[in-house]
Amino acid sequence: MLMSVCLLAFCGCLEDKSKTTDDLEDARIYLRQRDFMEAEKSFERYLRRNPNGADRWEVWNHLADMALTVRHDRNSAIELFEAMMLEYETQPEYRRQVQDKLAAEYEQVRRYEKSVELWGKLVQDPEVPSLQKADSYRNLARIYLRRLEFELAKESLGYCMDLDIPQVAKANCQYDLADVYMTMDDLKAGITELRSLLEQRDVDNDLRVLSVFMLADALEQQGSRDTALGLFESIRYIYPNPRVIESRIDYLRKQLKK
Repeated sequence: MLMSVCLLAFCGCLEDKSKTTDDLEDARIYLRQRDFMEAEKSFERYLRRNPNGADRWEVWNHLADMALTVRHDRNSAIELFEAMMLEYETQPEYRRQVQDKLAAEYEQVRRYEKSVELWGKLVQDPEVPSLQKADSYRNLARIYLRRLEFELAKESLGYCMDLDIPQVAKANCQYDLADVYMTMDDLKAGITELRSLLEQRDVDNDLRVLSVFMLADALEQQGSRDTALGLFESIRYIYPNPRVIESRIDYLRKQLKK
């Protein structure tokens, strides 16, 4: 039923406007009242009755948001984003936003080839801002890692680090690259990336804490327990999961006493 609404809206099928009130205003009122079912109906009527309406972008996004957050219907959201891709095909700024959202939803339902295709187009688009390209490269790397395509994951993150973006953004790419190496059990390469990352000044504090934890874990696996313990203790009161950090510290202390 939802797909039928989308197709009708896209094809521009009209109803007699004289029989309607302001569907968009009605939808906004229902939305404020948290009457999501009526809001959705009013938004859908707006799309049917206003094939060239100035507020279609807002309406499409409201419908997609309700599909995801109210009805928890990811497949319906994907149908909506696919319809939006058709409608905004010749409007690059809107199309790129939809492209990114649709790629993320495809990933959630494990349609990885579709995600790779869409994010791949974003990184190849010369009009896409560098920071958005960085996010797309990281997204691509995450999918490649899930599929155990390690070389493609490393390649994507290498391109990410080569972008002309702030160092704080590059640090995210480097952290992801270290994670790829750890997944490959290449501790030496992972440790090298993490130490390089931690030597930089412009790194987000949360990312720095996660990097210290990953480095400590790698060093422990290598047998450098003293160094690993010192690193774990350095983030003891700022690591987001206190139980995990305490467990690692207690374990290493016991091991070092033997």
